Amino acid sequence: MAPDPSAWAGLPPALGTLVAAEIAAGNRVVAIDPGFPAPPVGFCVLLEKDVTTRSARADDGLDYRQWPNWKGYHGYTDAQGHFFVLNPPRPADPDPPLARAETPLQPPVLARPAVSRPVSLQVASVAPASLRDESLLVRFQRSLNLDYERWREGIGYDLEALAQMDQKTRHEAERLLLERGIRDWRDVEALARLDGPDGRRALVRALAEGEPAIRLAVLRHAPALASPGQKTTTLVEVLATAAPFAGLSEAIDAVVEYHPPPVLAALWREVAQREGAVAVHYAALLAYLYGGADSVFDMGQRPFFLAFNNEDPPARAQAVAALRAKLAGAASGPLAEDAGTSGPTRR
Repeated sequence: MAPDPSAWAGLPPALGTLVAAEIAAGNRVVAIDPGFPAPPVGFCVLLEKDVTTRSARADDGLDYRQWPNWKGYHGYTDAQGHFFVLNPPRPADPDPPLARAETPLQPPVLARPAVSRPVSLQVASVAPASLRDESLLVRFQRSLNLDYERWREGIGYDLEALAQMDQKTRHEAERLLLERGIRDWRDVEALARLDGPDGRRALVRALAEGEPAIRLAVLRHAPALASPGQKTTTLVEVLATAAPFAGLSEAIDAVVEYHPPPVLAALWREVAQREGAVAVHYAALLAYLYGGADSVFDMGQRPFFLAFNNEDPPARAQAVAALRAKLAGAASGPLAEDAGTSGPTRR
């Protein structure tokens, strides 16, 4: 079902005009996507067919951009770059290493018998263990190659293959992951599932030294490696550094699940001083935690949250004061400003 037209009512005028012209020409909006390439304060309108109503040389304030590494997504945005109208993705060429990995194993060529009498061959119904384990390793290795759809849908590596491996093959899979390096949550998830000593040591280092998204992934997939104090310290530090496409959404998810007073105090501190694109989401998160919103980003209150999308200190202070006033009646106790005050109503 196509999205309701009100879903893209917030587009800038030039992009809204483009969508209207495409619909009039028979095109269709198939989805509204808040993800890549739009920043958190915007969204993408995905079209069913390529744009045909706009000349490549049109002087309408729109820029044409393309992302060949994301299965050929391409489309239009304005100078601000917060909203996009995207054509459907072009099919991507198969990745050569992946294509080779997917080539089925060829059966060995059997020598012709030296005798002329009929020979009865008994075919094993189950492959030898060594071949089966090798196939599981190849299957897992193939899952490490992510295309855009698997990345966008949050599909992880082949954990079922890991579960079926013998201990020697599991060690090989762990070695493969460690040689590649811990790149995102999928690597953390797989190493946590393998639970080998080398992998645990690598995850402990990642918790202390990794990028925000990696540290949060360790808390999620290997919680036993962090004490409550480490978990709190990690969240406080991550709130000060997380950014769109670099741990922000993971930080929000983690705080929803775990928000002791020091984390709440950090959230109030950072909503007052972080850059606008981050502060918008911290304001929405605070509203949710204190019972002033029904979701972590209540679209019905989007204009209020967008007041935080500025870098002017007086304007930001005014927005914070408005948020405190708005939430004062929703919270069960004082709004958390330091570790000693009451927490939010939502648990």
